[in-house]
Amino acid sequence: MRVLFRADASIARGSGHIMRCLTLAKALQQRGAVCDFACRVESGHLIAWLQQQGFNVISLISEPLNEEHESQLLLAALQHDYRLLIVDHYQLTATFCQLLRQRCQYVMVIDDLANRALDCELLLDQNLLPDQHLRYQGLIPAHCRTLLGPKFALLRDEFYSASATPLANHLLISFGGSDADNLTSIAINALVMLKPRGITADIVIGANNPWRAMLQRQLANLPDVQLHIQTTSMATLMRKARLMLGAGGTTHWERSICGLPGLVVTVAENQQATTAYLNKLGACVWLGQAAEMSAEFFAEQLCYYLSQPALLDEIGLRAKNLVPDNAGTPLVVEQILNVVANR
Repeated sequence: MRVLFRADASIARGSGHIMRCLTLAKALQQRGAVCDFACRVESGHLIAWLQQQGFNVISLISEPLNEEHESQLLLAALQHDYRLLIVDHYQLTATFCQLLRQRCQYVMVIDDLANRALDCELLLDQNLLPDQHLRYQGLIPAHCRTLLGPKFALLRDEFYSASATPLANHLLISFGGSDADNLTSIAINALVMLKPRGITADIVIGANNPWRAMLQRQLANLPDVQLHIQTTSMATLMRKARLMLGAGGTTHWERSICGLPGLVVTVAENQQATTAYLNKLGACVWLGQAAEMSAEFFAEQLCYYLSQPALLDEIGLRAKNLVPDNAGTPLVVEQILNVVANR
């Protein structure tokens, strides 16, 4: 089976779409699929990195993004027909999927906005919302199979196998691959304020983080803080931490399966509804939006929650109960193979 992924990464949009598609692509590869990617060339793209992972990438160059124009570019560049097209892109709608059916037999869409018409046989939305079973009514075909909720979260293999013992007063800090708001720098300033308290930390950034050199300079005088760039050991780092300070998105489910309590800053509008709901459930603490953050506020919140071990245990347990250990990516792959094989 040949599969085509259509997803982008950039400084503005972050790397989350590419990362979850990469997780699914590797899982499908293990079941014998051949997977290609189609990605736009824009500031902060991860095309070279995907190629280093062993995937063929079709580079798309067009400004601004126009569905019909982009579909024509992609169709002209395709050298194969595909059994399945997987689209993970907020700017592409049913129009794009319908046009690509010339070369792609089935379509799967990964989404969490529920704000546009989609043409697909499979829809994956791994977020948790009280109305999740109603959100896509009228937006997808009647025959579309829906995979809804963190039961279908696209988590890498490491999250099902990694183990480590949490260290007292040890933090994990990560605001996504690109961190366009440079919240990592604000968090480092908070660590400087907390230095006398003996707090240690791992900080994770992506390969396309534009603030990398500045962050390295900031960390020069913090020997108990380690910077990780495009790490492949996120699960181990999560299980090692007592508390996480970071963004929403897929990280919610990575953190949850590890039972790691989190202080969450929403860095995009589409993260707010799920983060607010998880906060209501007691599965995380929503600190607010990126523009509202300061080093003093981070320091205050970190100091308070690290001094409340029973509360942290409760938050971690409630988060852990949201994501089954025996579901996730393997379950998504089974659903894909079932639809593709039986239609």
